[in-house]
Amino acid sequence: MQGHIELLRDLCLAPGPTGFEAPVQEVVRRRLTPFGTAAGDPLGNVWLEVGPADGALVVVAAHADQIGLIVTHVDEQGFLSVERIGGLAPLLVPGRRFVVHGRKGPVAAVGGRKPSHIIPMEERRTAPELHEQFLDIGADGRAAALERVAVGDPVTFAPEFVELSPGVVATQALDDRGGLYAMIRALELYAEHPGAVRLMGLATVHEETTFMGARALARRLRPDVVVVLDGDFCSDTPAASAKELAGEVKLGAGPVISRGAGSNERLCALARGVAADEGLPCQVKAYPGETSTDADELMAAGAATLTVGLPMRYMHSPFEVARLDDLEATARLVAAVARRIGEEGGWTGARRSRPGEERP
Repeated sequence: MQGHIELLRDLCLAPGPTGFEAPVQEVVRRRLTPFGTAAGDPLGNVWLEVGPADGALVVVAAHADQIGLIVTHVDEQGFLSVERIGGLAPLLVPGRRFVVHGRKGPVAAVGGRKPSHIIPMEERRTAPELHEQFLDIGADGRAAALERVAVGDPVTFAPEFVELSPGVVATQALDDRGGLYAMIRALELYAEHPGAVRLMGLATVHEETTFMGARALARRLRPDVVVVLDGDFCSDTPAASAKELAGEVKLGAGPVISRGAGSNERLCALARGVAADEGLPCQVKAYPGETSTDADELMAAGAATLTVGLPMRYMHSPFEVARLDDLEATARLVAAVARRIGEEGGWTGARRSRPGEERP
């Protein structure tokens, strides 16, 4: 498992806020090269399938985009105004290191705000709104800044990848590069011993904002089964209880099988049975309503859908934390579920068309 840490590092350090996912998708394409040329669409979605061409279609999906910022204005002093892309909390900006991804290359930046000692005492415990903050790139005026950055440039947290202890990593964008890792590894594992179904790996875009990538493909793919991989908040820190987070999720306890509105109950039972048969750890969490993942869009295809969470701490922050063995167990579970579906049969739906083909 340790041998695949480079894949996770490459995925997490590739910049890709919503709408700017191309660098991440290039990592995905390169890794999938041994299985053929990955397909894509103008939105930026990328997919590739392995297995028999006439088998039922099982799609395993993870999203490529991460939260970030976007430059909206450059003032006369050369400071940058920004707005959020996705769920980046304003309290994470002051004093943080960022990278503006300009046309000429990355530009280092620091989040700025009003000095603390002149902020009224009652306001010091709250973060100012983004319009009260700015990014500092050390520019000597607006003209100098515009030589390096432009309105519309995406911004991410400064990339860093740290192994806190063997197999426990802290980095930006684990949500959902951990899902991409598990998706890619699932295809690799399945290709070693393919079953009777086609297993498609799908890297979607725009999940953090509109779910547009998944929405665009939901009805075009016409899969028989969909498995969506995304981060799930851990409850194993002093910060929040399992009750507050609507379920107990721990690092090292394996993938999180979601039960409820976000998953087909038969498929959920199959996944839990496969985990037991394969000796894979897994956790179960209840979802009474929407999952806030691509599953909410992809299940519109009418396919049996399963949402699988990846245990993560501190999601939507500069350093999210996950365990490699959880990600690898997720990949092994997906590959084994695909093989079991092929063995059991009975999952094939109506006639499908592949992306780019006309539907009847």
